[in-house]
Amino acid sequence: MLLDLNEPDSILAWWQVCPERHDGFLDQKLRLNPEFGPAIREAQRRIAASEELQGLRVSSLAQRRQQEAYQAERRAAMSSVEMLRRELAAAA
Repeated sequence: MLLDLNEPDSILAWWQVCPERHDGFLDQKLRLNPEFGPAIREAQRRIAASEELQGLRVSSLAQRRQQEAYQAERRAAMSSVEMLRRELAAAA
């Protein structure tokens, strides 16, 4: 996907792919590249005004938290397995 930071429609299409990450990127772009400000602010205004897009943001955040929790559980489980392997190797 190509992102045109001068076009609010392009920004919205891109934002919908990963809202929780792209919110921060847009905020940063506003600070670092004010020339894109009008299009970014228009896209943000449309996001704020749309119940559908707000719902997408909420579900995206929930999905990200769920993925992070899964990864933490997986790391913990892998750590337990590694500890068991070390204990077995030391006992042998």
